[in-house]
Amino acid sequence: MALPESVPESTSHPEVTVELDLAFVSAEAVLKTCHWFTRDFACDLRRKGDAFAEVVLVPRNLTAAFDPDAVKDAFVTSAIDFALRERIEAKTSGIRDLLLAKAFAESGVLEDNPEGVFGDVIEEAKRDGMFKILSNPQA
Repeated sequence: MALPESVPESTSHPEVTVELDLAFVSAEAVLKTCHWFTRDFACDLRRKGDAFAEVVLVPRNLTAAFDPDAVKDAFVTSAIDFALRERIEAKTSGIRDLLLAKAFAESGVLEDNPEGVFGDVIEEAKRDGMFKILSNPQA
């Protein structure tokens, strides 16, 4: 019996394979990216040696507009975005913690003032600088 023309002979879905260099994108960034793609794709994550990760994406619902190159580009862009966010967070975490501690200290929530310098030397040198006005109301 012949199959109708509208039914494809192969029942397998096309897949998109993305290889990522773990020197630039962490394993956590790859996992976060996979998580974001799981609504539309099944993700098969494989390690290729110590330096590379391979992700195979299989669409959950194949549409006529499926573009493997666009999917690969979107995945790589998201992975780089997550990796960059990790690096920015690592470099700015001390500043973030100091700002939060200072905010809580000034609100009276904390008993002790936080350690560290919370000043802008240039702004503090100005007689009517905004920092001086905000941080020292007696001046």
